[in-house]
Amino acid sequence: MCLKARLTQSFSRAAPTYDTYADVQSEVATCLMARLKDREYHEILEVGCGTGFYTLMLAQKFVNSHILAVDISPVMVAEARIKLARYPRVCLEKADAEFLPAFIAGPFDLITASGALQWFEDLERTIQQYSRILSPSGSVLFAVFGPNTLFELNKTLRHVFDNRVCLPVNSFPEETILQGFLSEAFKESDVKEVSLSRTYRDLMSLLRSLKSTGVAPRMETGPSVRTRTGMLEIERSYKKHFGSIRATYQVFICEGSQSTNHPITQSSNLQ
Repeated sequence: MCLKARLTQSFSRAAPTYDTYADVQSEVATCLMARLKDREYHEILEVGCGTGFYTLMLAQKFVNSHILAVDISPVMVAEARIKLARYPRVCLEKADAEFLPAFIAGPFDLITASGALQWFEDLERTIQQYSRILSPSGSVLFAVFGPNTLFELNKTLRHVFDNRVCLPVNSFPEETILQGFLSEAFKESDVKEVSLSRTYRDLMSLLRSLKSTGVAPRMETGPSVRTRTGMLEIERSYKKHFGSIRATYQVFICEGSQSTNHPITQSSNLQ
């Protein structure tokens, strides 16, 4: 099964539990909302909308905007439609946001995404595509998780299994890569890093949270770690190195615009 098919299956399976466990994703969405100035965006495209909690934030803030929100998972889109049923200006569609279908041609005043683009296989091409369907004063604003996300879990697994285990976060984009992609596509661009952390009761609580939001670690190589003995070994090593089951989430807030007259954000909003 190809990566995109696995992702679609994983997120579709997590749709019913996503909102219950997505406190980190919700905080990321709140960070994005804090970056948006009080200006009008008549046409908004949100990519990777998931169950629609960021979509709902946008709909409540920009009450006169038309919002098109898309996700590759039909089950996620179905959940989002329930949540956004009272907002007639919001249209939700199943679509691959990395390869937008012809009917999504813009122009859009804002293209935004919360925690989706790190899964794309050709992010550079995608950012270039988004720049072409913006209005002249339009902007992109998105958040992606970086490769240092879950570094505690990553380090623990590598220690226990002698580097035979690889987490998907290792392929997430680094800050310099994002800066390069944005500067090639836009006249004005910016990348800011945010670090979020959570502490979990035990290893199973962390893994349950990841699985319930569709981002359960997949081992590309190496042994299964799902036996009780294996789980206890990982947990002991985790606590030995970090004192508790703490997880760090590295997030990059990325912005791009072709117009210096319509900056998206106020730099003082993000510390």
